[in-house]
Amino acid sequence: ANKAGVKAKILHDTHHRHQNMNEKNEVITSILAYSFCSGSLVLINKLILHELPYPSLVITLQLWAAIFFIYSLHYCCGIIDIDAIKWNAVIPYSLYTIAFSLGVLCNMKSLSLSNVETIIVFRALAPLLVSVLDVAFLGR
Repeated sequence: ANKAGVKAKILHDTHHRHQNMNEKNEVITSILAYSFCSGSLVLINKLILHELPYPSLVITLQLWAAIFFIYSLHYCCGIIDIDAIKWNAVIPYSLYTIAFSLGVLCNMKSLSLSNVETIIVFRALAPLLVSVLDVAFLGR
């Protein structure tokens, strides 16, 4: 009976270790995938802005393409569900939407005026700035 208990504990510990490794692998894969997508998006946008030097037009076309893609997945393929617009939620989220749009516009404008490396460095430094402002204004 004691051998069976030890064997069960070893199996449990092994399973737990494999589960932790899978979670670590998932985190690492997510970080690498995000980094690849983010870096390639900056590079692609820089190439697009080189050919079409109108950041606001490029953003508008990209956002319309995203809307078209989402609605196509909903209506043509039935893959995703789209909730109806709740107008009582539009007003509170409009400030966020405006801030997001301005952030994207500033990013595209800075991308059109500088090189990709500069944008990547400033993106990497943004969390550092946020942490300093967090301490300064929120006392955390």
